[in-house]
Amino acid sequence: MTRTVPDCLRCNDTRVFISVRPRERYAHAKLCECVSIPCKTCKGTGFIVEQDNFQRDVAIVCPDCEQIKQHVQLYNKARIPRRYLNSCLEAKDRDSENEMVFDLLGSILRLLPQRLSNHNHLQTDSEDLKGMVLMGPPGTGKTHLMAGFAYQCTIGHGISCIFQSFAELLSELRQGYSDGNSDMEIIEPHLQTDILIIDDMGKGRNSDWELGVLDMLISERYNRNQIIMVTTNFTESEENTLKEQIRGREKTETEHFIADTIRRRVGERIFSRLKEMCYFENLLGHDRRVIDDELEND
Repeated sequence: MTRTVPDCLRCNDTRVFISVRPRERYAHAKLCECVSIPCKTCKGTGFIVEQDNFQRDVAIVCPDCEQIKQHVQLYNKARIPRRYLNSCLEAKDRDSENEMVFDLLGSILRLLPQRLSNHNHLQTDSEDLKGMVLMGPPGTGKTHLMAGFAYQCTIGHGISCIFQSFAELLSELRQGYSDGNSDMEIIEPHLQTDILIIDDMGKGRNSDWELGVLDMLISERYNRNQIIMVTTNFTESEENTLKEQIRGREKTETEHFIADTIRRRVGERIFSRLKEMCYFENLLGHDRRVIDDELEND
């Protein structure tokens, strides 16, 4: 099959250019230079007129300028780490090791707009769409796929999304306490967004406070029937979950490893809610970071 060469090589005809700016933590989106200003479709008004089912004139957001600007704003609010500026969940990202997860993410994306439009209607469990808990060892591409999922939500579908590592959230909570803010004030944006992606769930000391924060966040989204997506190194099986090295206080003490399953790591209450809210999927395979480094050094 012959591949079509895009008219704009800068944005691959998405009309959105993703880059990183000096000293900023997150990738940044803006309109590509190929976008006409003023817009030829709406003559710069931001709206076009179409007829509804009753042949009435209705003003809608211009799909060739204003809608793209809205999607750009959503991407910039999603907080995609700068390392993942090229993560777009495209066909080139699919391979034999991640094809099942990739296809399920695609299915979720296709069903999301309808699910969100029906959010206020009562649904049975069989009709409702779930999020995903993506489990697996370090380096298998979990964060890359989820960052691409966030790109497709925002740029592709105009769906609001927040992508945040759990460690970063904890850091912001600590800073918020210093500023006199409550837990709920800090996590409110995470409850208002259509899609919340928690990266590296379970990382850290796993203290009672950390588990309390996670419980509050997941319970609130559970009660509101909101989609949540998660990546974690902890799986449901001791055989392939993350093994952490534990050192004794005394140098003479023998080092040993613990292998927490995700169930033990987050506790029964959180695990039970996630089981109802999400598909649990394993992403196993080689460490892509190590392979990439070896290829660069050859």
